[in-house]
Amino acid sequence: MLRRIGDRQWRITPHIYSQIVQEDLEFWESYENRFFAPKELHQQKSESFTAPSSTLKRVVTTTSTPTTPSPWIDTCFKIFDSNVTKGHSLHGKNILEDVQQSVPQPTDDGRNIFFHETSCLKKDGIVRLNARQACAIESAARANPEWNVYVLFAAPVGFRNRTTQPILDALLEYPNVHLRYVNLTTYANDTPLKEWMARGEILRSQYMNSHLSDVMRYLTLYKYGGTYLDLDVIVRQSFEKMKPNYAGAESPQYIAAGVINFESKGHGHELAEMCVRDLLANYNGYQWAQNGPGVITRVLVKHCHTQSITNMTQHCSEHFTVYPPSAFYAIAYWNYKQFFEEPYLKSALEALNQSIVVHLWNKLSKDNPVWVGSRVPYGVLAERYCPKVYRSCGHVF
Repeated sequence: MLRRIGDRQWRITPHIYSQIVQEDLEFWESYENRFFAPKELHQQKSESFTAPSSTLKRVVTTTSTPTTPSPWIDTCFKIFDSNVTKGHSLHGKNILEDVQQSVPQPTDDGRNIFFHETSCLKKDGIVRLNARQACAIESAARANPEWNVYVLFAAPVGFRNRTTQPILDALLEYPNVHLRYVNLTTYANDTPLKEWMARGEILRSQYMNSHLSDVMRYLTLYKYGGTYLDLDVIVRQSFEKMKPNYAGAESPQYIAAGVINFESKGHGHELAEMCVRDLLANYNGYQWAQNGPGVITRVLVKHCHTQSITNMTQHCSEHFTVYPPSAFYAIAYWNYKQFFEEPYLKSALEALNQSIVVHLWNKLSKDNPVWVGSRVPYGVLAERYCPKVYRSCGHVF
């Protein structure tokens, strides 16, 4: 298969093509057959899930109570009772503070930026971020110095004395960056997802970490309000002057969930609640896009009174903005190689000239190295927008 990029032709290898086709097929099957499917269909799917442990099987159909073992205890997140920790310490590690109890708390004025890291707990329990994730965080913190940037870890991770990670040391030089822990057993309390989370429904997902990220982004925006960002972005411009309540179209066909903003009150909170309730009604652990872009797309189809994404980008409503692809997704996922090849430097930077956020498509691009000092577009962007992380990452970014 040949796809024209700029004024050259680039051959997509069978391996890359299969990844792209698989992702495309997964999305369109979800979009056409699931986004607007009856609730009963998703309930049938949910009932056919296989519980991952005997503990989960015992509680899956009941509401969790103080005497019921939590299905989260025996998972790869190793959730623990908060009573076993003293001073946020467990097994010799200083556990990150729980975001629900820490200072500063997210503010009602919307100046909150959230990233979610939903990987399972590693054996040593140490906080880890790779250079590209740290770059996303630094770029957000630099562009928005008056905003608090929260990096929320689903597993109870922490440090032993010093971080011993230059990338993290560089990132933590920013006073508005806060690494926090999310206790999955309590985070959904006082929300429509309380019982659903307590039952451990997400543990049955075929794409557990991805779907947990989907759930957490909507839950966090419902709880606090602010801006959610994927960890594979670079922020080029401040969010300060942007009108609250927005998302972005990835293409003329659908809305993406990599950049979402909701106010903590009013119409923004109402839309966030619609997303949470849509997730509760339509969650499907077998469909990759059902619970991320599917949620925001379904909600905006109702809110904007149109199924046309192009029409949404022209006008959704006075209370919500759908930005065109140029704002957050100017280089489409099938052109992700442009970020990693020097001949595309000029054309890529021109394509990104009006972008507020740059999305780097980590699912496809993670194995493409960027040599520090090279003139590939990703490296040039990183050197400009996340300079501390870029300088601290060694020879390969």
